[in-house]
Amino acid sequence: MITALQQPAAPGPILFREQGAFTLIELLAVISIIAVLAGMVVGLAPVAAARMKEARVRGELAGLVTAIESYKSRFGIYPPDNNYTLNPAGNGPTQVDPVMNTLYYELTGALVDNLRASFITADDEVEVSSNDLLSRLGREGIVNALPRVQGGGAVLTPAERQLKRRLFNAPLKEYQSCEIFRRKVDPGYLDLELLAVGHGGDASGKKGAGVAWPLNDPRFPPPVASNPSLNPWRYVSTNPTNNPTSFDLWAEIIVKGERKIIGNWNN
Repeated sequence: MITALQQPAAPGPILFREQGAFTLIELLAVISIIAVLAGMVVGLAPVAAARMKEARVRGELAGLVTAIESYKSRFGIYPPDNNYTLNPAGNGPTQVDPVMNTLYYELTGALVDNLRASFITADDEVEVSSNDLLSRLGREGIVNALPRVQGGGAVLTPAERQLKRRLFNAPLKEYQSCEIFRRKVDPGYLDLELLAVGHGGDASGKKGAGVAWPLNDPRFPPPVASNPSLNPWRYVSTNPTNNPTSFDLWAEIIVKGERKIIGNWNN
């Protein structure tokens, strides 16, 4: 018996959708996800920036500690700090100014001119008088110094350049020092520098770098009034509080409105 073939049912209506198109609900979902991700990124950005800032300072701290220990191996003592007495007679209790110190000059070295009672810095050949060092940085001399060939001014002779190579010289970068004055026209200007965590510039025209001190914030008065953005390394080698057998070296940085101390005892 022959069975008749049944015809397939007529197909229903076919709905077409343009390729690549999104519905309104899908677009709203994508926008919502992007907004959430953007909020997370914005919220985490300050945290990441603060961590990067702290990591940079900790890295420089480790390098300076190594340099100071090398200095100790070379000279048998740690670099002197600004240890002074308030008694005009020069005796009695002493105290240390950790901000205004000669650490930068001790780590870079200088040639001493005994006749002129001055020092010729080994980095940029600036002549610094013994009186200026004492008045601002609390030390009349620099341990890391060699007698120069007599005569001449701040510019070194070829023979003195050879002599300079015998000085202990820590590998510091240019931004790691800054003049204590912002402008040469400021009253009492002296061409003296400090070892710096960061700064916004100085009288020499050096551009800002590192972690500068925040400006115009009454909660955090500038460490160096003559150059408000200068953020110096603090240093104590006379009876240090945290490292009694060596030295205290620390930076103070402002992170999210709070003062943070990064030192060689808590790094």
